Amino acid sequence: MTQPTAIDLLANLPAPYGLNTDADKALFDSAMQQADLWHQAHNPTYAQLCTAQSHPVIPVGLFKTLDLATPTGDQGQWLNSSGTGDKGKTQVFFDATSMARIQQGMVQIFIENGLVSPVPARFLLLSPDPSTGDHAGYATAFLKFTACAPVQECVFAVQANGQLDTKLAWDTLQRWANEPVPVYIFGLTVFFEHLCLSQPESFRLKVPVRGLTGGGWKGMTQRLDRQQIISGLKQCLQAPLVDIRDIYGMTEHPLHYISCQEGHFHIPAYSQFTIIDADGQSAKADRPGLIQLENPFFASLPSHRLLTQDLGSWGEHCPCGQSRRFLRYIGRATTPEGTCAAEAI
Repeated sequence: MTQPTAIDLLANLPAPYGLNTDADKALFDSAMQQADLWHQAHNPTYAQLCTAQSHPVIPVGLFKTLDLATPTGDQGQWLNSSGTGDKGKTQVFFDATSMARIQQGMVQIFIENGLVSPVPARFLLLSPDPSTGDHAGYATAFLKFTACAPVQECVFAVQANGQLDTKLAWDTLQRWANEPVPVYIFGLTVFFEHLCLSQPESFRLKVPVRGLTGGGWKGMTQRLDRQQIISGLKQCLQAPLVDIRDIYGMTEHPLHYISCQEGHFHIPAYSQFTIIDADGQSAKADRPGLIQLENPFFASLPSHRLLTQDLGSWGEHCPCGQSRRFLRYIGRATTPEGTCAAEAI
């Protein structure tokens, strides 16, 4: 029987949102070291980077201009990032080993945020059906998130050309209104705004509505801010619960993170994050800087130390009661042109 690796043990932590113990920190460090050794042994380009710096932090834009993939010899699936500005799109190979780790981690993230249910549910996806064309990775991600509950029905409300069919979305919600089946809505932030701006007369949805919105609120919405969108949907749907959370992630990073009810991202023990200030140093609490993410789950991409193009800050003592320090997402450090949300406008 093969002994589990440090990365496997990290992916199977029983309480990734618990107190940040010394044992968890040591396991994370061991898993990151294992990721370094793997990519050095199987990726000559990454090995060359390590000759200049022992633990290189790679800017996300570099993955859009260079082929930095690590061959795994495994079966899997290719996904595209959105691309940003005049940069290209990153093609990321999700091999079977990486996917198993990612799925294990995402299950725990969904459980922590109250999104997992054994009860069959209906899903309204404000995204295209991935089978209809070469869509950005967000389309596949939202479809995979439907694993949080048995799927009774799934409706894709974005056409193959990337445009949201607001009539189909609202007709679907009204059709579901009187039936006792929980409803989930997943989609890009900009599509949630379009949904809110096109809302019909208020009607009563008899079941709770839970939602995830990705793509960032800052700089993407054209007319409404986050609170206006959520308030508008609550007023229109008249449901016993409308709980819409933000999701933060990118194709080049294995995991997506879900905000608490205060809008903060509590990063589980699978990962670590740092806010990098203008001097290239770790920023103090509440001070803005670039978000740097660390996670060792990818066998197919040496992005385990990733400098993003996103601005954020960090804090502690969240009113939600979660003990782990949290990440605040502020917005893009670059222009939003070329992102999933910008392409949807």
